[in-house]
Amino acid sequence: MKRREVIKRLAYAVPAGMAFPSILTSCNENRITPTPVYDGSVIILGAGAAGLSAAQQLKERNIDVTILEASDRYGGRVRLQKEFFDFPMEEGADWIQGNNNVWHTMVDDAGAKIIEYPDNPSFEVDSLVQTADDLSADADFLSVMNFVSDVPNYNGPDLTVRNAAISAGITPRVQHIADAMTANPRGSSFETISMKGISVGEQLWNDGEGKYLVENQALVNILGGRYHRVVGSSVLKLNTQITSINYSDLNKIVLTDSSGGTHECTVLISTVPVNILKDGDISFSPSLPISKTSALDRIGMDKGYKVMLGFYVNFWGQEVSSIYTDGTVPEYYCPGKGRSSMNRMLSALINGKHAEALIGKSHEDIIQLLLGELDELYDGEASQQYDETTTYVTDWGNNPFIKGVKSYPLVSGTGAAEELAKPINKRLFFAGEATATKGNYGTVQGALESADRVVKEVLEAIL
Repeated sequence: MKRREVIKRLAYAVPAGMAFPSILTSCNENRITPTPVYDGSVIILGAGAAGLSAAQQLKERNIDVTILEASDRYGGRVRLQKEFFDFPMEEGADWIQGNNNVWHTMVDDAGAKIIEYPDNPSFEVDSLVQTADDLSADADFLSVMNFVSDVPNYNGPDLTVRNAAISAGITPRVQHIADAMTANPRGSSFETISMKGISVGEQLWNDGEGKYLVENQALVNILGGRYHRVVGSSVLKLNTQITSINYSDLNKIVLTDSSGGTHECTVLISTVPVNILKDGDISFSPSLPISKTSALDRIGMDKGYKVMLGFYVNFWGQEVSSIYTDGTVPEYYCPGKGRSSMNRMLSALINGKHAEALIGKSHEDIIQLLLGELDELYDGEASQQYDETTTYVTDWGNNPFIKGVKSYPLVSGTGAAEELAKPINKRLFFAGEATATKGNYGTVQGALESADRVVKEVLEAIL
């Protein structure tokens, strides 16, 4: 009997984890790691961090795998704009959150110089930019800072962060600080995001301390280097937008792309952003089960902008790490701090309701709005020092293949990521940062960890 036939029969007879190691080793005594044998094929939707990782893991196990990516590039929300100065300017994700996770390790292994970002913010209070020391006797400021630091210990009802702040007695004078420090970095605004959801995520967090930037390498290039077996092969197919998925046939799954082409597989892994699924950009036949759509309804993904503003000189202070404002931009941070000799750029993160207020405005209108608000805080310095050659606007909500910033928990959203992550009939699988279940949703490491999980699920199913 041929080796493949022996394996196929054993796959039906005994659990894979019990039978395969010994049988495969006996067939090839020189093989240390057994290679699964599978006659079917796997298609992965999306070439972000999760899709690339899952594809390479399956390819290394000799499984027929293809990535279908809707856009013209890999990396998803990890994307390089260009190098304006002496460090890479990331258009998308640039933070490495924590020093004890797979993403930090991958970047470190690539030989990148990792810079720990300092924490020395300024705050707009009463239309003045002030330091924490300046506000050390301000009762409202101390109250909101205590509120922010106590988020991991929250055990009250499932409220939005705004309502939790009001319940805690945080005055309108400083509520924007709670918004900027809790919701905005998670891709939303405090009118929407769940206080309990953030708290549960903080309690589950085990990815280490600190925030980091990379000085000498673009993050998307690090992904490309790590997953070169996929990126540099026929496994990756760009410009292939899937519009429908038919999994009614038990023997095959048929995908149709926007050009009318079809693609078949026996196992499908979706890593597409949640808004693509929520908006019905991909139709499923049969429809996704109610448990899945209900989970999607409890996960948010808002519109968001990242605006890089370049200046001829740094007028906000070389020691400043972030500026929390009460205007259009909840937080400006300094991407060149610690990794640039010039440090004369501000990165504006505008998410949730703040981003929605900008819909319909041109990029130039947005830039002028931000410059005007900075002028009010810094006596006209922003407009005087503005360098238009090093400025750009990224509208993630307008990207047709992403349609938002990142996932976050809505009120009553606890457990939604776990539900979204569950396979359907051991044929449709789900990965990506929105399915991260260890409190690191919305992060690159959350996406990478979801790939490890989904590969394990797929191998258990096909074996």
